[in-house]
Amino acid sequence: MMNGENIMINVVIPAAGEATRLRPLTTNCSKAMVRIHGKPAIEYIIDSIYKNCSDIGEIVIVDGKYDDIREWASKSIYSDDIRCVKQGSLNGPRDAIRVGIEELSNKDLPLVVWLGDAIILDEDLPLGTDFLLTKEVEDHFAWCMWDGKNFFNKPAETVKDGVALVGLYSFKDGHAAYHSFSHTSEYDISFALEMYSKLTVKSFERVNTSKWYDIGDIASYHRTCAEFLTFKAREFNSFKYDPDLNVVTKIPNYTNDFAVKTVMNEKKWYGGLNSKQRMFVPKVLDDEYGLSLSYESGTLLSDLFIHEDISKSTIDYLIEKVILSVRNHFHKTPGADFLEDFSANARKMWITKTSDRLVKTDIHHPQKQFYMDVAIKCMIKALPVQAMHGDLHFGNVLYNPYNDSITLLDPRGEYGNHIGCSGDHLYDLCKLSHDLYHGYNSLFHNKPYPKYVRESFSKIIRKYYPNEYEEIIDGGALLIATAIPLHYDSPNRQQQMKDYVHEYAYTSNRY
Repeated sequence: MMNGENIMINVVIPAAGEATRLRPLTTNCSKAMVRIHGKPAIEYIIDSIYKNCSDIGEIVIVDGKYDDIREWASKSIYSDDIRCVKQGSLNGPRDAIRVGIEELSNKDLPLVVWLGDAIILDEDLPLGTDFLLTKEVEDHFAWCMWDGKNFFNKPAETVKDGVALVGLYSFKDGHAAYHSFSHTSEYDISFALEMYSKLTVKSFERVNTSKWYDIGDIASYHRTCAEFLTFKAREFNSFKYDPDLNVVTKIPNYTNDFAVKTVMNEKKWYGGLNSKQRMFVPKVLDDEYGLSLSYESGTLLSDLFIHEDISKSTIDYLIEKVILSVRNHFHKTPGADFLEDFSANARKMWITKTSDRLVKTDIHHPQKQFYMDVAIKCMIKALPVQAMHGDLHFGNVLYNPYNDSITLLDPRGEYGNHIGCSGDHLYDLCKLSHDLYHGYNSLFHNKPYPKYVRESFSKIIRKYYPNEYEEIIDGGALLIATAIPLHYDSPNRQQQMKDYVHEYAYTSNRY
């Protein structure tokens, strides 16, 4: 049940600290604005608040010397609900919370204090009730520990029955919380928590977190970035991160034949690349049980386009860079062994797969016929290539602005009955189309790509593939349609996809 009793709450987010342990990432920005896969930490926090509570009174963010948080807030979809206030003198987290509460217009509402570096993805948190979010830890000396009665700030010895407080504090009595933070002068939050318990004659409940992520220092930040890759894993795969080797391993569920096959196909894809192509992918380590790859730094281009305010010229540059990298280094003439069965494999890839997938949707016959016609045209225009990625959307392309490199992630490794890296050029281009023209990755975010992305992609495709433009654009919509059955985990997303492909086929006036 969301928000316990589904009551209106106020939220204060202290985010004024200078985060010296996270430098150089915070040399010129607030800690709450550090990106995790392109998305600022503060945005994860605000998203989590709204997932856990449907009735927000006010959100006050207490920021520091930089204005980047308030600049982000002014452009956010939550801008009407967020207000920023400067802490002034950095007198610690307890004082920052006091400053935030004083900014609230109605201090009697239940209050939630959520630290600006506490990324918590748990759902069904009872926000607005009296509870403290906790986590079991081994190094008690590094935390504020709580045994259910007393608080111990970074104790020298292990606290019996102690759990760590991890940055989320909920108060049912907002006025008592205001009094507690205003009438204590100590640096740490725990003194205000003690006063609140005395004023209300109530004990806090203990709520344990299973989805708390740390960005306190450089090591924990990179560990969190790697752990967030698990959100890309399907239900039949898992990810394991090794910080010593800086390696991410995809491990299939070995009771699932499809999962095992998928990982094995990926291994063969990487194994079939030449030396130049390997410059565009992570390093592959020998691994008998899973797929182990070097963890590469950078930002997914889908996240970059969605979360950053980038110029039209940069959008042009990045789209063209990806297209030319694939065109010049991957879409080369394949060996004779692949050419021998290319026609049969192309038919299976375009015609058989499309037919099988469309049968599993409830879109109407005229639309299905439109997309079957598109599949036939794509099969006819498809040219065999030595290496095809197979899932080439911008959620699988990592960009590092410091060395201007792109890294391709999560290839498919299967083309019809062929297992390996070969395929056809048009399938990769249609995959880019289904994302950059038709907005595939926008379905997974609250914010769509900038409108110019579609215009840019269309312009660049016309430049390099003028004779295949129609097939690439229509083929992108086809790949949206055939992906509908795969998104069974989100009926709402399936409906959005179905509405889109229906409208696209209708406006195309070709059925």
